Amino acid sequence: MILWDKTEEKFGLTAQTARQKHKIVVACDACSAERDMLYMCYRRTIKRANKYNCHSCATQNNNFKAGCSKRALGLWNTKEYRSRNLSAVQSEEYREKKKQESLARWQDEEFRSKMMTEEKTEQRKLSSSISAQECWQRPEYRAKISKTISSRMKKQWLDDNYKTYMIELQTIITSRLWQDGIFDECFDKEFCAKMAEINKEINSRVEVKQKLSKASKQNWKNPKYRNAIIEANQAKWQNPKYREKMATIRSEQAHNISSPQIQLYKYLDDLGVNYHKEGPRTRIGYYVFDCLVNNPGGRDLLIECQGDYWHSSDSAQSRDRGKFTYIDRYFPEYEIMYIWEHEFSVKDRVLQRLQLKLGAGIDTVDFDLKDVVLKTVSSADIREFLDAYHYIGKGRGGNCHGAFLGDELIGCIVFSPPIRQNTAGQFGDGQLIELSRLCIHPSYHKKNFASWLVGRAIKQIDCDTIIAYADTTVGHTGTIYRAANFILHHEVAPNYWYTDGDGYVMHKKTLYQRARKMKLTERAFAEKYNYRKKWGGKKLCFVHIRGKHV
Repeated sequence: MILWDKTEEKFGLTAQTARQKHKIVVACDACSAERDMLYMCYRRTIKRANKYNCHSCATQNNNFKAGCSKRALGLWNTKEYRSRNLSAVQSEEYREKKKQESLARWQDEEFRSKMMTEEKTEQRKLSSSISAQECWQRPEYRAKISKTISSRMKKQWLDDNYKTYMIELQTIITSRLWQDGIFDECFDKEFCAKMAEINKEINSRVEVKQKLSKASKQNWKNPKYRNAIIEANQAKWQNPKYREKMATIRSEQAHNISSPQIQLYKYLDDLGVNYHKEGPRTRIGYYVFDCLVNNPGGRDLLIECQGDYWHSSDSAQSRDRGKFTYIDRYFPEYEIMYIWEHEFSVKDRVLQRLQLKLGAGIDTVDFDLKDVVLKTVSSADIREFLDAYHYIGKGRGGNCHGAFLGDELIGCIVFSPPIRQNTAGQFGDGQLIELSRLCIHPSYHKKNFASWLVGRAIKQIDCDTIIAYADTTVGHTGTIYRAANFILHHEVAPNYWYTDGDGYVMHKKTLYQRARKMKLTERAFAEKYNYRKKWGGKKLCFVHIRGKHV
């Protein structure tokens, strides 16, 4: 009979996972003696005799002995049988079996003492040495042995059962060696670091990455493999030491800082707040946060920037709740502040929330316009600046100029091709350009600076007609444009905007873009985040014609 409990304990196999060439633990039906044997051999024995007896019990029967002798002689006279058995004898599995049998015999004190006599030892050494040397001197023997071993291994690895068995066996052996501390004793830190660098170099090769990717995808199609990986990872994350270890590793890795995080750091810099960006200093227990602001007089503030798309799923919200509960329960000296991605698109909302929370304000810098240098820049150079300080954020690209005080960007202006539907038939057929963005850093607001910036930038534009829009919804009446020699051309009918519960305004285009990113309709996004549609004020269209002064 098969002892499945002992089979699982010894080989890690069950009735569902055992295959033909796997070893199992069986017991004799007559004397209950236990032994290891191949699963296919046991099944063959049961099929033939309807029972399993160990060698000692089976050989006590004279009829059995006579039948074995007769059958063996008959088979050995068959060429195919001899060839097959010679192949089996020369196999690694057979050699391993004989090796284990020899090791077992050497545990017998009487046998060991008999074989360890000086005469026997010298005979074995001499015989083995002479035989091995003579054989190995022959090139054809060396080539034959190499070819035999290579072809045997290749053939074995083509068998999916053998491959699965070897992978599982190697995994079990390696795990036990690490758990028993054997590897720790064999490999010092210097060796491990050296091997890690070697593996890192190997895994960085393109061909290796492709092979690993292909193998990983193929393995992932196997439900058994996929479930095993998922269960193993879930089990790991239940271990507090593992979770803390992974949090440390994540905090020390180089991160791709998100756009909301970049804007948050800019606001904190403007407010003159001492803080720590995402990294080792923002790791609290099992988790890493986007920002940490120390508060000597109270609880330190942990700030999380929540992406609208990634943090809106049920699983993400569940993780966020667990994260909040963990900090609230085990680290009461900290409090968490959540800022959603769409809030950064609402004029002054995030900045004012930070000011209220931290009790900080933006200091105004005094400077001389003579020290400001206007430079042509790329749209990428000012994208973060516009996202942080312009009420709509970055827009269309075009001819971009940055105002610098020393090395610091304190303002920018963008001239873009106008939208055809807004200008068709209103300004003739000549060359036309739109002043689409004008933005100044909150710390550098100065009388006449904006009109000075517009005037200097216009001089660097090769276009006779420039238009600009002032949105009365946000209190813009065109004072800056009039000071820069623009004239009012016409008024644009009011359009709708969105406001949240606190009265902060979000541009309809911004809300629409956020909704598309989350694969929602504009209406669904507004309902999800409590934005209400409101009709704003009219827009004033101003025009500047070179050589024409007001």
